[in-house]
Amino acid sequence: MITIGYRRDTGEWVCEEGSGLYRFGSGSLTSAASLPDLTFAVRAQGGRVGPLVGILISASSIPALLDGRKRWLESVIRSLHAAGGIAIVSAAAGIGEKAVSGYVFVPSLERFVEASTPLPDVVYNRVKSRKEEQNTPFQTAAARLAAHGIPLVNRSFFRKSDVYDALRADRRLWPHLLPTAPIDTVDDVRAWLAQYGCVYVKQDDGSRGSGLLRLTSLPEAAVICESPRGQTRLGSLDELAPLVRSCRYIVQAAADTDTWNGHRYDLRVLAHWQRGCHTITGIGVRLAGTQSVTTHVFHGGTVLPYTEVKERIDEQALEQLIALSGARLSEQFGLVGEFSADIGVGRERQLYIYEINAKPMVFDESAIEAERLKRLHQLFAELAHLAP
Repeated sequence: MITIGYRRDTGEWVCEEGSGLYRFGSGSLTSAASLPDLTFAVRAQGGRVGPLVGILISASSIPALLDGRKRWLESVIRSLHAAGGIAIVSAAAGIGEKAVSGYVFVPSLERFVEASTPLPDVVYNRVKSRKEEQNTPFQTAAARLAAHGIPLVNRSFFRKSDVYDALRADRRLWPHLLPTAPIDTVDDVRAWLAQYGCVYVKQDDGSRGSGLLRLTSLPEAAVICESPRGQTRLGSLDELAPLVRSCRYIVQAAADTDTWNGHRYDLRVLAHWQRGCHTITGIGVRLAGTQSVTTHVFHGGTVLPYTEVKERIDEQALEQLIALSGARLSEQFGLVGEFSADIGVGRERQLYIYEINAKPMVFDESAIEAERLKRLHQLFAELAHLAP
């Protein structure tokens, strides 16, 4: 490790004379007789320091970052610093042709300060909305990074229908995919319900169970409609017509799933790319509440220790499922450095992919989050060609 410094008045990144010449992101460190007041301990290897990691966030998130209300993001940055890297946090508009304008965390001050750096070795996308990813500043930033060959980890959010189409391209994944399709009208839902008896209707862009319905057919065309808010009986599916017209929805056949003490459960699997493939970082379990349509904790689900169901899971099959899925996602969407997958377990221990998320939420399990931080800075180092 060596110590480098940042001069706020000139925007220079410097190292002490005699310590050598080092590349820093797309730029280089300037030799100086002495270091300024803002200093950072960084890893030095092969004539480079860092890695310098860009973290792309929404412009609206910056005030919360500066006020110390982005705790998870701060934990990622602290972990990166501990491993000898530096993060520059910016909105898309801060990505320039040759430099980034944003904020760096200064350990000695325990706060963020405004700074600029050369273009980074790798950029981690944590922009919070699909709409923002589609706007001009983000698209311009992504194009600039691509022009310089800078990896952009997790280019965009996933749509459920796009994920399904991507995974369907690999026949080895077919046994793990539940029949799924976009829907345009209530008649589409009616046809699926007639075929399967029980289906889920989901917002194509939804997350954390938002817009989720479970429909179960009853005699004489009646339907039980369950949502995170409760259960109701529909005399006709036509009552759902305004909802189906409101945004993009998909329909998915329900699986006959395993239960734990009479409650449905599913796996939350966190995965990261490492040395050319995706491997499992951690496995969480979410248990549905009584008469609950979803296992999401946000909607009343609970966290179950993985040890309670571990003997029911074919971990070798799960590892292979994650590796195959990650490969297909990266082929379809570009570099997918991390993802989480909601995996159902069937009565006969089959594994079903419910959803895959490009920007995993924070896991309730502290051990999984600790391992996630390690895997993230390993990912950044590998992408920056600084892997041990």
